[in-house]
Amino acid sequence: MVQQADNDRLREALSHYKAGRLDKARAVYLAMLSQQPELVEAMRMLGIIAYQTQEYDRAINYFQQVISIKPDWPETYNNLGACFWEQGKIEQAIAAYKQAIAVKPDYFDAYDNLVVALEKQGKRLEAIELLIRNGAAHEKLAAMLKKEKRYQEASAHYQQALACYEKVISIDPKCADAYYNAAKIMEKPNRREEAIAYCKKAIAIKPKAKFYNQLGNCYQRWGNLAEAIACYQKAIALKPDFADAYSNLGVALQEQLKLQEAMSYFRHAIALKPDQAETHLNLGMCLLSLQDFQQGFVEYEWRWRLKAQPPTPEQILGKPLWDGSPLAGKTILLHTEQGYGDAIQFVRYAPLVAQRGAGKVILETNRALRRLFTTVSGIQEVVVKGEPLPAFDLQVPLMSLPRILGTTIETIPARIPYLYAEEKDAAVPGALPRPSGQEHAEGAVKYSELLRTEGEVKVGIVWAAKSHAASKRSCPVSLFLELSQIPWVSLYSLQKEHTDILDGAPIQDLRELLHDFADTAAVISQLDLVISVDTSVAHLAGALGKPVWVLLPFSPDWRWLLDRSDSPWYPTMRLFRQAKPGDWQTVFAQVKAALTVPGEL
Repeated sequence: MVQQADNDRLREALSHYKAGRLDKARAVYLAMLSQQPELVEAMRMLGIIAYQTQEYDRAINYFQQVISIKPDWPETYNNLGACFWEQGKIEQAIAAYKQAIAVKPDYFDAYDNLVVALEKQGKRLEAIELLIRNGAAHEKLAAMLKKEKRYQEASAHYQQALACYEKVISIDPKCADAYYNAAKIMEKPNRREEAIAYCKKAIAIKPKAKFYNQLGNCYQRWGNLAEAIACYQKAIALKPDFADAYSNLGVALQEQLKLQEAMSYFRHAIALKPDQAETHLNLGMCLLSLQDFQQGFVEYEWRWRLKAQPPTPEQILGKPLWDGSPLAGKTILLHTEQGYGDAIQFVRYAPLVAQRGAGKVILETNRALRRLFTTVSGIQEVVVKGEPLPAFDLQVPLMSLPRILGTTIETIPARIPYLYAEEKDAAVPGALPRPSGQEHAEGAVKYSELLRTEGEVKVGIVWAAKSHAASKRSCPVSLFLELSQIPWVSLYSLQKEHTDILDGAPIQDLRELLHDFADTAAVISQLDLVISVDTSVAHLAGALGKPVWVLLPFSPDWRWLLDRSDSPWYPTMRLFRQAKPGDWQTVFAQVKAALTVPGEL
């Protein structure tokens, strides 16, 4: 065991070492070793100093002594290999590097050293195999880092993986798996054209089902659904039990709104791979789009089993999931998930939960929604995620409530408003008092002077989404500028992000006023109409009972259903749909025409 005095001397020696005073560092380490012959920390550093002074035999002796005492120290094997390499003892270096990797499978420096040594010995096939293993290790670590939202580190490891596969290709241009693995990495930084080229090279070398499946993924993310579908079909022809290809084919057909056909492929994939959570979820969204809420919401529960998701609420919160039975005075915790729009849409269920006999209803949500959700009837306490939770007996995610309460298309709780722009206890049954420290929030009164105009229609606009499907849902702000040409229309931007196109444009930018959703609600209460792409602001306007026009992509989210211009979730909402993917021009032509018709709001 290293005592405090030893720690002090180790720090002293390390200070000498870092300053380049190798002789002084060596003297301290030798003195320590004379008193404690098995002090591996000193022994290892003496080996490193010997290596740096090119005393390789001495360094090897020190490293071998360290290994005899501490055989699970991978860096020592790597250092030992470096000594053998310098002496030209390549086989011994290879053995040492392999041992380092055996102790630490993701030891990337040892991988790199071993590849160089294997190439030196002319062992190409072994070097290639090792590079692919190294690339896979980098990919695995990158995926873990990405899950932890350490995106910069994840990107670095993806690049290291790509470098491994590119090295394989330089050694063996006929290695199909290297092209395939590289193509998967290239998709992540959006190098899709290169990814497509690499997939095609892999297929040209050896047509495998997984190569066609990956090529299909590239085409689909590029927006070429016809080519993607053809690739998935070829993958299935080569491998009839390829569950992932059936699932991917279903997604492509889903994007084309061929939902019945898509569902048949999802069900086939599930038959082959019953625990494929993403396929269940996609099947659920098809069913919900087709108004089959009973089975759709059952399949939607598979969202908790997606790899990218955290553990289930039961695991996180340590309390059972409410099953819809009478609450008999118990305290229940409702909690939000996914995006702000989802939370706003499904918080409507809180009063129904309260009516089941709850002693107390608590809601846990994001800070940006906290003030707004204090206006919801039936909720006694709102807690911000990450803050300590009060005691409760049962819990339920908001988006599980439609299934638990047996919602059908006919029984959607669509009584509006269920959110309010002002926290007026007299006007809002069950509303909480305004939280202390928030007296600045004067609700709609705060903005009445700012937005007051005479003889004009005040229209709030939102053109960009921030979700995973943001590019599909967002439209050019320039199209909104055309609406400003209508004489009686005044435009107000509710977009949180600024764009230079607003500078000097006839659109009043309100982003500096919008600190949270309560502020946005207060602004919306002063408007005549909100026109928005599929964002949380659209949900907010609908929940406030304001006229709201929502601009939808060709393949919209399930909640907007199909082939209808109204929404059963929001009675004051009107839907404008793309007739074909990316066709925002036609959508805005319809919007512009509607704005010129009296009584359309």
